[in-house]
Amino acid sequence: MKTAWYLGHRADAVGDRALLIGDPDRIDRIAGRMEDVRFLPVKRGLRTITGVYNGKIVTVAAFGMGAPIATIVLHELADLGVSRFLRIGTAMYFPPMQGGGLLVSEHALCFEGTSHAYSDDPEASRADQSLIDACREAGAAAGKTVTGGLFATYDAFYRDMFGIDDEGRVRAAKNHQALREAGVIAIDMETSALIASAAALNVGFASLCLGTVNAATREKLAPDALAAGEALLFETALEGITRAV
Repeated sequence: MKTAWYLGHRADAVGDRALLIGDPDRIDRIAGRMEDVRFLPVKRGLRTITGVYNGKIVTVAAFGMGAPIATIVLHELADLGVSRFLRIGTAMYFPPMQGGGLLVSEHALCFEGTSHAYSDDPEASRADQSLIDACREAGAAAGKTVTGGLFATYDAFYRDMFGIDDEGRVRAAKNHQALREAGVIAIDMETSALIASAAALNVGFASLCLGTVNAATREKLAPDALAAGEALLFETALEGITRAV
């Protein structure tokens, strides 16, 4: 039976749908919302579980940070037979989006290097509409709005997204101005690459993110609000991935 090169999982250890999570610590917290959870062997620090939610088998895999490793995880899981993916996590957001709000990618501007290995024009790829609709429906069922829109994805966090020195602050400010003018609602480090790779591999993909850092003011979501937002993110993602057809 086929076995993934880096993850080390066999095809019979995963479901047909998966959530991709950056922070491996979130694996334990989302596992508490699922049934019949099996913790798969950890390779290279990549934590994975498979469990049941709403009667559907769902795999949850943590990739860490950044487009290259995120696409490796998606590519390996797609090769094992996973056909629907949601990347869930946090993102910087632009007003009028608000901290603690849920944002879903409709498409994404590519400022990272991984997408071009999968597509000559990665910005032509769009997120999967059935997953977008399922996330919106799941949010509405919980009395929350899931806002769809344009994401932008970068590799260099401290140069292009969030400067911590003078050069980075100047560069990030210029990028933010251009992104606001383009109508971008959120910035992250994975979405455009995952959209492009999913399109090339003929699997469904969308990003569902919690807005945690105001790109205009650099204000972060308070810890209590972050915990509540994460719980909402998990609930919406699990409902969404199991609703999608």
